Amino acid sequence: MDYAAYSNKIDALNASHDGRIRRGIEVGYTPESHEQILSYLSGKAFDVILLSVHQNGVYDYLQPIIDDMDPKAVMQEYFELCTEAVRRVDGANVFAHFDYGIRRLPVTVSDLQEFEPVLKELLDAILAKEMALELNTRSMYEYNNVDLYRYMIGLYLGMGGTRFSLGSDAHSIKKYCYHFDDAIALLRESGVTELTLFKDRSPYTEKI
Repeated sequence: MDYAAYSNKIDALNASHDGRIRRGIEVGYTPESHEQILSYLSGKAFDVILLSVHQNGVYDYLQPIIDDMDPKAVMQEYFELCTEAVRRVDGANVFAHFDYGIRRLPVTVSDLQEFEPVLKELLDAILAKEMALELNTRSMYEYNNVDLYRYMIGLYLGMGGTRFSLGSDAHSIKKYCYHFDDAIALLRESGVTELTLFKDRSPYTEKI
């Protein structure tokens, strides 16, 4: 990404939109790209940095190759990579779409429960870094993983987690704020009353 051009565009938009536009980036982690990630982020200012895992350095987890693999092996590898990403990348504010690596798999809540020790390691790392857990609404309502998110919300709250953010993976305007009302209703059902937002990478809360 051309950071200078991006920043100039943000500044121009904020001049006519009352400073409402935030400067953000999503960091897709692989072990091989770790040093490159740190180098790119150094000296740059973002309001929010999302951290995620999309691939293992060989293939993306949404490629059809996943369909012929052992689901449990994919889950083990993916969740371990997620935990490694959180532990190794400093400065990220939000961990995005925890389920990305299992979207192609027929994963149930029972399957997640089997991986609860691994998921707790991931959540423990997220808590240690004071990051927010993203509810990715395309994952929830387009990929039909809302039950997996309901389980993860309960696990996170049980470990003392309080920071949640919403994301819609809006690669088009049609997905902007996609099913946000439904995700907020789910959070309220779980007793959550605030979302965590960021400006200058400092967290603040907003009532829901």
